[in-house]
Amino acid sequence: MQQNMAVFLTPYLLSLIVATGIGLIIGLEREFRKSSDKDHFAGIRTFPLVCLLGCITAHTGRGLSVWIISAAVISFIAFITVTYYIRSAKGHQGITTEVSLIITFILGMMTAQQLIKESLAATVITTTLLTLKGQFHSFVLRITEDELLAFIKFIVLCLLLYPFLPDSDYGVGGILNPQEIGFIVIVVSSISFIGYLLIKYTGTNKGILLTALFGGFVSSTAVAWTFTSRSKKSAPSQSTLYAAGITLASSIMYLRVLAVAMIFNMNLAALLIVPCTIMFSLGAIFSLVFLRETHSPADVGKPIPLGNPVNILNALGFGILYIAIGYVVYYSEKLFGNMGLLFSGFITGLADVDAITINIAKLSRVQITMHHAAIVVLLATLSNTLIKSVIALVGGTPELKKKVILAMSAIITVAILYIVFFAL
Repeated sequence: MQQNMAVFLTPYLLSLIVATGIGLIIGLEREFRKSSDKDHFAGIRTFPLVCLLGCITAHTGRGLSVWIISAAVISFIAFITVTYYIRSAKGHQGITTEVSLIITFILGMMTAQQLIKESLAATVITTTLLTLKGQFHSFVLRITEDELLAFIKFIVLCLLLYPFLPDSDYGVGGILNPQEIGFIVIVVSSISFIGYLLIKYTGTNKGILLTALFGGFVSSTAVAWTFTSRSKKSAPSQSTLYAAGITLASSIMYLRVLAVAMIFNMNLAALLIVPCTIMFSLGAIFSLVFLRETHSPADVGKPIPLGNPVNILNALGFGILYIAIGYVVYYSEKLFGNMGLLFSGFITGLADVDAITINIAKLSRVQITMHHAAIVVLLATLSNTLIKSVIALVGGTPELKKKVILAMSAIITVAILYIVFFAL
């Protein structure tokens, strides 16, 4: 039965089925849109037919001549152009449906070339963009000129500058890697920009907490750096919000460490599950306590100062801190040699917890005991928590310093107790 189905479902028939599905998906959105916008041009029947036309044309051209395909594309675009001109003369505004038809025609041609996954991915993106028309318009109406310029700067940084940075190691120990440093700057800028948008469009409390959650899975240290710098322009109660965000992002780090350990060594994860869960729970509890402190009547109606959406100088400052930590790690290993993984774990944790966790998880399979491995990972989390405490202590407001140091001290105490426990 399966063999008969495989023979029946030829590549040509498969491409026809996929082309019909693609046309129906895009056509359904356009049919719904034209009923609400009173635009009676091309709907749930036209789009599948156009996609099938593209598919049949590509199959025909592949068997006869490639010029048939070129002529078909040019002719179809010319037809759409004439159609748009006639409709615009009658007062029609916009070109979205016409462009969608051209895309659908080309997607049909892609299915004929057996680019099934690629055509389906493009269909999802196209349909999403068409569906989010109202949200996009609403968003554009709410942004300011400064936010637009910040978004342009962010795109220039990500798409025009970062890809062309050399991926080579320079300086002592090969620590200066322009592309790696550029990536760090982008991470901090992304957290800053996403945090700005979340705070503006979801409200102060939700925005800060959502940014902390997102940032905690990427870089809790970057969150600490960003929120600390923002706290300088905030009221005391809003500094408490930022302290809650830093604490929450830091607590997410312990879940991340546990997840990495589970992937590479379940036996190590079994030892870390209790201390990591306790440290995560402590951070979450402190975050909730700090958040409750901001729910006083005096805080109602106080907008948070959002500042610069993308603070490139602040991001560069974090990049410099990252380089400095890299040199601390390098010279510590040079000076102290192989004094043991304990010291290396503590120093490496200043810069990155995931890397040392992965390496130790692999190493504990063959060379070191599980208890020794757990100690190294906990030392890395301890030093990473310390560096966030130092960031808050040096750059934060008095209120933020007090809150963050209180929460981090409790978490560090748990880490130290478990390090001693595993060492005995």
